Amino acid sequence: MDEPTAGAKPASASRVGLAIITEPGQANSFGTIHGGVLLRLADECGAVSAMRHAGPGQVTTAAIDSMMFLGPVYVGERVEIVAEVSWVGRTSIETRIDIYAEPYDRPERRHVAIGYAVYVALEETARRPRPVPPLRVETEADRVRLEEGNARQTQRLARRAARGKMPSDHS
Repeated sequence: MDEPTAGAKPASASRVGLAIITEPGQANSFGTIHGGVLLRLADECGAVSAMRHAGPGQVTTAAIDSMMFLGPVYVGERVEIVAEVSWVGRTSIETRIDIYAEPYDRPERRHVAIGYAVYVALEETARRPRPVPPLRVETEADRVRLEEGNARQTQRLARRAARGKMPSDHS
């Protein structure tokens, strides 16, 4: 597709997964896992994916964007979170995060959540944003994913600009 850019990395190099068996302490009184538990796991998995792309050093969460829960997760189910870089800016990295669940005793995997998170790579000592490698586009699907990521980033920046023009919440 595109000519490789110096230091560019493909999205596939950032793909990472995390799996757990859910426990009663993670559930509400209805026996389903709290969305906040899933968000924490999604953030951790997304951060590892972003760190793989950024290289050595720290990343910090800048935004959890549009996490959509598609179905419940029950106590005792195996939950798998999969994250992969979907867009890269100068210092920011967006990851797509998919969450799946399945009963522990049978392979009936369900897609239960999808969302995007944005991380900023930080310098080691000053903890200021640092540049990250570009995303290498290798396939048509990569190109489409990058265009969709550009659109999401444009929307995020517009929301941020609109928020800056609103009256303070602490009047």
